[in-house]
Amino acid sequence: MTSKPPGPLVQARLNSSNSKQHRDSDHGNTDMRNELSPSDKNVSGFRDITRLLRLARPEVRYIMGALCLIVVSSTVSMLVPSVIGKLLDLAKSSNSSDKEKSEGSDSEDKDKEEGTIYGFTPKNFCIIMCGVFVAGALANCGRIIILKVTGERLVARLRTRTMKAALDQDSTFLDKNRVGDLISRLSSDASIVAKSVTQNVSDGTRAVIQGFVGFGMMTYISWQLTCVMGLMLPPIGAMAVIYGKKIRNLSKQLQTSVGGLTKVAEEQLGATKTIQSYVGEKKEIRRYAKEVRQVFDIGLKEALVSGMFFGSTGFVGNLSLLALLMSGASMIQSGAMTVGDLSSFMMYAVYTGGSLFGLSNFYSELMKGAGAASRVFELNDRKPSIAPTLGKGPTSIRNMPISFRDVSFTYPTRLNKKIFDHLNLTIQPGEHVCIAGSSGSGKSTIASLLLRYYDVDQGGIFIGDRDLRSFNLRKYRHLLSVVHQEPVLFNGTILENILYSVPPNIGQDQQRVSAAIGRANCSKFLLNFPDGLETLVGPRGAQLSGGQKQRVALARAFLLDPALLVLDEATSALDSQSEEVVARTLQQRVKQGLTTISIAHRISTIAHSTRVVVLGKHGSVIESGPFQELIAKPNSELNYLLSIQQEEGEQTKEHPNEAKQHQ
Repeated sequence: MTSKPPGPLVQARLNSSNSKQHRDSDHGNTDMRNELSPSDKNVSGFRDITRLLRLARPEVRYIMGALCLIVVSSTVSMLVPSVIGKLLDLAKSSNSSDKEKSEGSDSEDKDKEEGTIYGFTPKNFCIIMCGVFVAGALANCGRIIILKVTGERLVARLRTRTMKAALDQDSTFLDKNRVGDLISRLSSDASIVAKSVTQNVSDGTRAVIQGFVGFGMMTYISWQLTCVMGLMLPPIGAMAVIYGKKIRNLSKQLQTSVGGLTKVAEEQLGATKTIQSYVGEKKEIRRYAKEVRQVFDIGLKEALVSGMFFGSTGFVGNLSLLALLMSGASMIQSGAMTVGDLSSFMMYAVYTGGSLFGLSNFYSELMKGAGAASRVFELNDRKPSIAPTLGKGPTSIRNMPISFRDVSFTYPTRLNKKIFDHLNLTIQPGEHVCIAGSSGSGKSTIASLLLRYYDVDQGGIFIGDRDLRSFNLRKYRHLLSVVHQEPVLFNGTILENILYSVPPNIGQDQQRVSAAIGRANCSKFLLNFPDGLETLVGPRGAQLSGGQKQRVALARAFLLDPALLVLDEATSALDSQSEEVVARTLQQRVKQGLTTISIAHRISTIAHSTRVVVLGKHGSVIESGPFQELIAKPNSELNYLLSIQQEEGEQTKEHPNEAKQHQ
């Protein structure tokens, strides 16, 4: 008796406390709260299995329909052994009659009625069985179609729910969990989960039906042989339980390793040019091969466990068949059963044994699904520490000052490095403030805190007289826009990227769209594209240059016309003409009373601001004032900062290879 083994495995809380002590206590369990479990230590339990089955609740009607079709197809399959036994007995009876006829018992043969099967002549019975087999085939076809469609629907729903949970997470979580691992949970884990509650449940149901029917027919034919068959149940059952536990742990280990492999692949493919420029191909191949080896090692363990299980159960099954044949032959000799009965019994024994293997496979696949489900549920269940939908308003932040009041902050992933230590900074409405400072002084952190990617350790950020933490983040973020040095463009057309942040009514205003494109000086390079605004930008805007991507991102921000615009080195790749056009746009924003915060190193960008704020160590404000006033002071921090940048730029021009090595 053999069976095919399975293939290889695949708080919403508004932070109301500003104290550093509270922040530190939170970080005492940061890894538990923000980082998804990287190993198999948290073994899936029956709670995960129950929840796994609950996933299929919306599809219960379709699954029940498929189960009904399974009953039909299984019933047809279970008729076959009995029919074969009857046909064998009929053939034996006919041979016996021929022999008696040759010996001269003509009168007895004439009185004998023609042989029948279940009351039908052989011809009529074959016609009926053909119809039954057609019904079984149609039922099997319907079952497969229903379960495939149901499984795809379940995967789609689970992936959508998981993606929503991922997009709702706070930046601390995203800093601690690599994109590759999240992709693995969305793709392979979700597929395993869906299969375990659709196709696997179907296979398990079929195994149960065939097992019960087969056992019943075996008992009906010969209870003595059934007792012999029953001797194989305890050892196979015990082995199945042990195998299921092993395979569940290996499944979770494998999915974790595949997630790690995806992390490395995603990182390497996203940095191919950098790897090539530093001739790091061999190093990265070794790193990738190490991850592949980990996946292989777990697959090898799974293969060994599966081989031992199916080899052992196959051996026990074959011994049982041998015992059945020997006992059955003895019973035929004694006249206790016919050859047809033994043939039917042996076929039912094979079906029943197959159902036992099917049930053990069902259990192991369910354990695989539970292992994958625990990873998916872990992401779905995590509540972000910064809830995006709690709080009220605001409806507008125009004409409101922005105040950093005694702000202290460290990144949750770098607790030993303080970014801000009692920062105090006020930006009046309608100002264009340029934040300058050396690397690591916290310039870009200001943008992150204004978007409330993170909460401050102490103090608070106020828009008007309201603490930023009291806002509904989604409503608040609709009112501002941020453009980064390396802007993110989505795989689509230039126009789709420009319209990304605005509602449909604004996107349909051609005059407003054209004005935004002009303010970002996109018109010139658009003329060089045959498709203009319909030009595809490629993944991450790969078809555009750095300056073109920045201009598209600026056009996207200008179209929204936000009350607060934050530019984080957003003009670093622009040519002088484009930078001048953008500067005029920012000056127009000042006249309209709209606030702009620029983070920049280039003197041309700094010079166009209405006020310059220079940050020093720990993000403290060491100098503030109009550009012309600060630049006129020989000993000003701004002059010192610009002179250092100029020296670094000259060194880069003189020794480009050395500069590259120190990046």
